[in-house]
Amino acid sequence: MNKIITFLLIPLLLAGCKNKSEETPEIVSFADYGAFLGRSGNDISNFKGYKYISIELDEFSHTNIQRIVDRGQNIFAYLNIGSLENYRDYYEEYESYTFKDYDNWPDERWMDVTNSSWQDLMVNLATRFKAEGAYGVYLDNVDVYSIAKEEGMDYNSFAQAIKNIISRINEVGIKVMINGGAEYLDDMNDQNINVFDSIWAYHQEEVFSLITNYARNTFGKQVNEDQEYYQEISSMMKEKGKEVFYLEYTTDNSLKETIKNYCDSKEYHYYISSSVDLI
Repeated sequence: MNKIITFLLIPLLLAGCKNKSEETPEIVSFADYGAFLGRSGNDISNFKGYKYISIELDEFSHTNIQRIVDRGQNIFAYLNIGSLENYRDYYEEYESYTFKDYDNWPDERWMDVTNSSWQDLMVNLATRFKAEGAYGVYLDNVDVYSIAKEEGMDYNSFAQAIKNIISRINEVGIKVMINGGAEYLDDMNDQNINVFDSIWAYHQEEVFSLITNYARNTFGKQVNEDQEYYQEISSMMKEKGKEVFYLEYTTDNSLKETIKNYCDSKEYHYYISSSVDLI
């Protein structure tokens, strides 16, 4: 009788041990992303240790770009599809197609992305970035779709134009990571418009943190409503098989820990900056 009880207990004990180990999986850190969009010159020393980095590609020599690639790092080249900065060498050619000043960035204006020449320029730049060694493009200011809505413009035409740019760049053979554009993605999903096959990753700034003063480089916490919305869009994109990246701005250690724990648990890549300028 004792032998039977012993044999019955052993499998139960082993099963108990297995369940315990499954409940405490090893957490892998997803702090493998570095955003250095404000960095100029050729100092790439701070880039070490990151699997993915976003930079202004033209600020770096071909030699240093190749060094980054040879280290096994993946470069996302900044490409501003939704607005136009006055320091770009193509500013004068496209200034007349802008329609509104960009809050907090006095050297920048929102762009009418329905212009076919602008769309061609974005694709040509992405093609050049790929040839120079970029793994992907960091498509900024997809939120121009929301600005067009606010301004009472034909935002459906903006939506189609953004889709055209994204799909054409994807056809070049380079990864597409879009920064922002939560409302655009939400609407495209609701309308069953498939732009998602052309997107590799969703990148969102200020999910947990908030830039409270750009000039003084001061930060706070994101309002709950916006935080929850960004998290919903992130979950949607993750469910569609996309990578998710967060870019946060804070010096608050407690908030940093919250960001770290959340992103690691969700398997979202993240970078926490103490500078608005991302230097």
